[in-house]
Amino acid sequence: MEPHILFADDNSDICELVQTLLHAAGFRVSTSDNAADVLQRVATESFDALILDYWMQEATGIELCRQIRTFDQNTPILICSGAFTQADRDAGALAGAQGCIGKPFNSAELIGALRSVLKTTAADSAFTNG
Repeated sequence: MEPHILFADDNSDICELVQTLLHAAGFRVSTSDNAADVLQRVATESFDALILDYWMQEATGIELCRQIRTFDQNTPILICSGAFTQADRDAGALAGAQGCIGKPFNSAELIGALRSVLKTTAADSAFTNG
């Protein structure tokens, strides 16, 4: 079964690009272009991982991550940005994100990071359930 990913970015061209890229790599991808929609969908749908843009209009990816972690502590979250500082990376980790990915996207890096957090989540699940 294909892992289901939610990719959130307020730029529709980037959403389409990432959706195409990840679909070709064997992922099922849903997209969202605003923070309210992300929160509603994460609360009502099941995703294997989330990729949140750092700079969205209504909230940063880190703010979204903090909000999501109040009701979902398990779904892996990656935050993406074209201008990360070490302070941003640290804030993302403190908010509960598993990693950060830079823009413009290097497809191998994006897919590798996604597979890594999915593998880690599966291993944690097998360990705690086994």
